[in-house]
Amino acid sequence: MPSQSTCPAPLPPPPPPPRQTATTPDRQMTITTQKWTTFTYVGKETTFITDLFEKTDLKIALRSSNTIQRLLMQKKKKVSDKYAQSGMYKMTCPDCNKAYMGQTGRSFILRFNEHKNAFKTNSHTSNFAKHLIEHTHTFI
Repeated sequence: MPSQSTCPAPLPPPPPPPRQTATTPDRQMTITTQKWTTFTYVGKETTFITDLFEKTDLKIALRSSNTIQRLLMQKKKKVSDKYAQSGMYKMTCPDCNKAYMGQTGRSFILRFNEHKNAFKTNSHTSNFAKHLIEHTHTFI
C-alpha cells in the first residue's frame, strides 16, 4: 500500500506584540510596541501591496516622493538665449517710434518671423506689419 503523505499543520498565528508595563505612583500604564514600515505611494499598485499586510501586526505608513524640500530645491533651467523664450515682447517702429506690445506662448524668434513674413507678403495678419504697410515704413 502506498504511503500517504500528510500535510504539515498550518503555522500558528504570530505572537502578539510584546507589552511593557511602567508603574507610576498613581497608576499603572501599559505600553504596546508596534512594528512600522513605509512605502512610497506610486498609485493603485501601492494600495494593493499594503492591503496584503492588513491582517498582520505590521503597520504601514505611506509617503510621497513630492516633498517640500525637493520642490524647493529644484534647479530652474537657465535659458541662455532670451529670444528662445516665450512671454511679453515689444517691437518699435523704426520710422515713427510707435510701439507694438505682444504676448506669445512660443519663442519670440518664431513670432518675430511671423511679423516679418506678414510684412513681406503684404498680409494684414500682424498688426505690427499692418502699421508698417499702411504708413509705408521700413521693417526693422
